[in-house]
Amino acid sequence: MTTQEKEQGEETIANAIALDILNSKFKIPPMPANGPKLMSLMRTPIDAIEIDDFVKIIDSDPGLLSMILQLANSAYYKGFDEVYSLRAAIARIGLQETIDSANLYFFKRMFPKIPEIEGFQTQEYWAFSWACANAARRLGHPNLGMNVNSGELYIAGLLHGIGKLILEIQYPFEFSKCIQTAVKLKVPVHTVVLDEFGTTDNNIASKLLGIWRIPSRVCTGIKFYQNPDLAPEKDRNMAALIQFAYSIASMSGIGTNGDGCATSIESTWIARQSGFLLSKKDIQEEVINEIQASLEEKSESFTGIATQKQETVSDPKNGLSQQQNMKKRPNSMSTTLKQTKANGVKTGFFNWIRSLFH
Repeated sequence: MTTQEKEQGEETIANAIALDILNSKFKIPPMPANGPKLMSLMRTPIDAIEIDDFVKIIDSDPGLLSMILQLANSAYYKGFDEVYSLRAAIARIGLQETIDSANLYFFKRMFPKIPEIEGFQTQEYWAFSWACANAARRLGHPNLGMNVNSGELYIAGLLHGIGKLILEIQYPFEFSKCIQTAVKLKVPVHTVVLDEFGTTDNNIASKLLGIWRIPSRVCTGIKFYQNPDLAPEKDRNMAALIQFAYSIASMSGIGTNGDGCATSIESTWIARQSGFLLSKKDIQEEVINEIQASLEEKSESFTGIATQKQETVSDPKNGLSQQQNMKKRPNSMSTTLKQTKANGVKTGFFNWIRSLFH
């Protein structure tokens, strides 16, 4: 099978799974009315945002207001008097940080309560997504010359793993097996998801995020962030920066994303290039240290999760071991089919789709 045929197969399976999800009892939550307004603010330069416009959005949403006041009075801002008004909270937190935090809370609450599985708790997942989003925003700063909107990068970092959340809801048994296997083999979970489902969670997510009218650049970046070299040239920097941010978040020890290892910076697409400022070791170290220090300082107040360092596995070395470990595994879908006869409709669906490409 050629690379192109393999990619087409993964694409077809992702479309089929997305359609299966849309036709299932689980419905992708609709975007509330204030969602597009919040995302629009994310993509607007901070000096062009009218505070009154933001205040109107928050004043109409008691949940967001409560979250912002709670953050303003959190341990991160200890030493200050307690604040009770939205404007005072914005002044303390900063407008950009407040808008970012509002988006995090907004997307978190859109999903129903999710049954948690070992190695993938919802709070830990959102903490990791917060770390990835904050790293991505910093990487979009104009001084790094990547020419990608930093607000869109934040959204992409925040939603990069939403496919995992959807798989956990829709296919909990299969996804749980993926998490367990990733931990056992010490490999990134997306490699196991590909083996199990025939496509990746980010590919599935890119299909479903269109329901929320997420900007196409963000959807494309999420789709290709594990393999930026495959992304369309106009969106490659977006995908590459999400991958870089993912690596920083992976090494930060904030939350978990289901991986059995932390992804090294050296394995990222940007690190292997020579034409970017971020490709230079000294600049890499400076930016990464700055981001890590900020994440560690803020994490517990912003996410409720403290930093816990994880062992880093370098993908250049790990790539071969991943392949070897995956080859040693029995066909995971066959195993799943035997173990989930009661779930015959879903597994039969997967088996039929996968059979088209083998």
